[in-house]
Amino acid sequence: MSRLIVITGASAGIGQAAARRLAAPDTRLILLGRDERRLAAIAAELPNATPIRADFADLTQVRAAATEIRAACDHIDVLINNAGGLYRGPRSLTVNHLAGFVLAHELLDHLRAAGTSRLITTASLAEAWGVLDVDAPLRNSLRHRVRWLAYGSSKQANLLFTLEAARRWTPYGVLPTAFFPGLVRSRFASSSPLFMLGKLIPVLFTSPERAAGTLQWLADAPARDLAPGGYYFLREPFPATPRSTSPDRAARLWDASLAAAGLA
Repeated sequence: MSRLIVITGASAGIGQAAARRLAAPDTRLILLGRDERRLAAIAAELPNATPIRADFADLTQVRAAATEIRAACDHIDVLINNAGGLYRGPRSLTVNHLAGFVLAHELLDHLRAAGTSRLITTASLAEAWGVLDVDAPLRNSLRHRVRWLAYGSSKQANLLFTLEAARRWTPYGVLPTAFFPGLVRSRFASSSPLFMLGKLIPVLFTSPERAAGTLQWLADAPARDLAPGGYYFLREPFPATPRSTSPDRAARLWDASLAAAGLA
């Protein structure tokens, strides 16, 4: 049985670099992204790669992509929830958290069918300044009009999702983890002048290829070396704030996300 890896946000940055690192003759890649041209280009470059266009701001497209994936394979070994961006308001939580939450649920049977599988989420140090309301994550908060606060809240959601997914899904053979890639020279936050200026300072930012190294390690490392629900940076456990590691907040966010997505 060949290895099957699904990567979201694969048309650029860390997702694209991870696709190149994980490509192998015995591995099939399914690459999701919003930019159809760039997605087709990276898929054509790699062996056994299938592109599927999906805008993660639209949950209908996420569900359609999941239907296409389920029809194309009978199991999934690794699901990498990497898609994300810098947005104001509820769009930030939809793209960065809820879309991946929905995709993971839609593909859960295929993850379980692999026997042992991985669910990897790209998180961020930005969780430290998030102001997430775990009971109403899509509430149009005034504070979320500031893009970086909205982004921080979505990254809190990523870690809380990973924590609760580990509690619920580890018994079924699914190993959820998250990682902080560092500050990366990519298309991310191209609308933020200050962030783009910081990319000119080499010591502060790393390449997408190097950032994808931790992601590849989480996909390939022996399960005994990883903690279910673990959060990593440079292949080492990485601390997060209590707001992002609270089991109570994780469970409440899970229920609120189910309701927001219309999932049973």
